[in-house]
Amino acid sequence: MYFLKSKFAAVVVFVLTLSGVLTSCDNDTNDIGMNVMPKADLTNTVQALYNAYSQSIKIDSLVANTSQCYLGKVTDPETGSTTICNFAAQFYRNEEYKMPAKKYMTCDANGDVICDSVTLTLYIQSYYGDSLSPIKFAVYEMDSLNVMEENKNYYTNFDPEPYLSKKTDALYKESTFAVVDLEVSDSIRSLESYTRNVTVKLPVTFGARLINTYYSHPEYYKNTYTYTHNVLPGFYFQCLSGNGVMLSIDATVLSCYFTYTIDDSTYVGIERVAATEEVLQNNTISNSGIDSLMANTSCTYLKTPAGIFTEVTLPVDEIYDGHEKDSVNSAKVVFQRINNDALRKYNLATAAKILMLPKSEFGSFFEDKKLADGTKEFVTSFNSSYNSYTFENISTLVSWMRKQMISGAGISSSDDAATKQSKHDRWVTDNPDWNKVILVPVVTETNSSGSYTKIRNEFELTSVKLVGGADSPIQVSVIYSHFSE
Repeated sequence: MYFLKSKFAAVVVFVLTLSGVLTSCDNDTNDIGMNVMPKADLTNTVQALYNAYSQSIKIDSLVANTSQCYLGKVTDPETGSTTICNFAAQFYRNEEYKMPAKKYMTCDANGDVICDSVTLTLYIQSYYGDSLSPIKFAVYEMDSLNVMEENKNYYTNFDPEPYLSKKTDALYKESTFAVVDLEVSDSIRSLESYTRNVTVKLPVTFGARLINTYYSHPEYYKNTYTYTHNVLPGFYFQCLSGNGVMLSIDATVLSCYFTYTIDDSTYVGIERVAATEEVLQNNTISNSGIDSLMANTSCTYLKTPAGIFTEVTLPVDEIYDGHEKDSVNSAKVVFQRINNDALRKYNLATAAKILMLPKSEFGSFFEDKKLADGTKEFVTSFNSSYNSYTFENISTLVSWMRKQMISGAGISSSDDAATKQSKHDRWVTDNPDWNKVILVPVVTETNSSGSYTKIRNEFELTSVKLVGGADSPIQVSVIYSHFSE
């Protein structure tokens, strides 16, 4: 019989017994393997339940690099917290693009190429909120003397001010949008080919400056790097006023229109660049009104973008107490979602996937663009049928944490019990996060074999309330095995 210290312990012992003594020969060989197996090779398994405790933690900044940009302001109807998203975007320069020779271009009396019009278009992939709610925003030209560099990480608390152009002719444009553009006819908006967008008309003087730079300094247009550092470092888009809409922007495109004439035929040309995944796109995010959620001890929250994550303290010591010679076969933990039934239409979405990883590795994981290895980091999806997130087996993570503690504390097998405890207590005091993990909503990309190729922070608006907090421990189900003695 095996006894566990946990009051939740459940014991399952598989006992192999001989069915009887063979008294004659027959053809029944079903029990031969068991009959000849040494007793020491028989395996006993034990299941036990332990308590893990969780709390909400406020996230002030995340690595902001993304292929998706967000613009708008929204107040969560469930919690009353408000999120504002702005973004900075650079533009990709197609190295093969060539403008017509200047002799063909339409020029003014000074010989400068004329720009007929300039548009800046934000293509909307999706949105949250009221499609008719207006949002006022501003577009700032960024500074070629202080360019955001590719080899540097930028965060969601990014201060754009040092990167905005201080030149007297720097572009600044205010505009207002609603998701539904009432200036576009219903027949056009109903077309399958129509893509919702926000289009801002920019001064033709700005477009003329870009086009004429091509002819005065063609070397600046050699590639994206030279273009970004000498022609257009990018734009910063800032929400100024309005509430109730958040745009998820798939692409931002700058188009400069001009005319040119060849063999008495006049053509319309476009000098076009786009913000794509090849260049920097960085969201800046601010959240307000979430402090009261942090103080709630009856549950925990996952709120994105860059709002609240859940921290969990795993019962590593308890799992191994009295089981030092046992193998931890599995450790399962389920995070149950608490339904929000108060509202329907504008409830924020539930995070589709969450990542569990050691708190000590939270920053470096996203900064270094790591992938979940199934040893210390795990990704799971929301199960709508069970209204929960389940991590089926985090035993390797629990084992890794214990090994880190033993190694860091310098505990040796030759130490007596008092020495081991003293070393343990001293190290745990100096390393309070050693057995803590963080649950992070993420977006993943996989290859054809299902292996992760990218894991990024979730920047869509999501909100999840989980069972947990100081008042509601979460159970970790552990299965041990050991050989009979």
